[in-house]
Amino acid sequence: MTAIPPGTVYLLKRAELAVRGCVELALAEADLTPSQYFILLLVKCGEATSSAELARSMGVLPQSMTELITPLEQKGAIVRRPDTANNRILRIELTAEGERIFAKGTEIAIRIERELLEGFDERELTRLNRTFTQLIAKAEAHDYHPKLRRITKAGKKREAERPAAKITPKRRAVKRR
Repeated sequence: MTAIPPGTVYLLKRAELAVRGCVELALAEADLTPSQYFILLLVKCGEATSSAELARSMGVLPQSMTELITPLEQKGAIVRRPDTANNRILRIELTAEGERIFAKGTEIAIRIERELLEGFDERELTRLNRTFTQLIAKAEAHDYHPKLRRITKAGKKREAERPAAKITPKRRAVKRR
């Protein structure tokens, strides 16, 4: 039987799992999971401040965000307050405790990244970052990407709901060209 060499996507998944395992154990020192740290990061930088925005940024269903946010609320790391423009939206903010936890998590994240990337030179890291950035862009633009599929499905649904346009002699002439 011939050995099949591992593919790039397989190696990428193995790298993700290996790194995630290290990050999970390291962030446990700050009583955080990688997902909770990512939530704090997104809120801190203002990229996502509602459950729906966080869900989109993290690639999870909005219903799943409650399970991720609740432990952070219970620790006193975040608070949710009604949006000033729309009371139905709850904006998430870091508390002083959240700032402290985030700072500790960031120290750990920086340390673990430094340890895992030790031995890579600057050129290799630049190339690796460029490659990942290109791969992310290609994947997010791919037909199988969930975000794109949702957008495409919604567009097709709206298109199907529109009344069919009548084909006039003028349109027939344009179509033939």
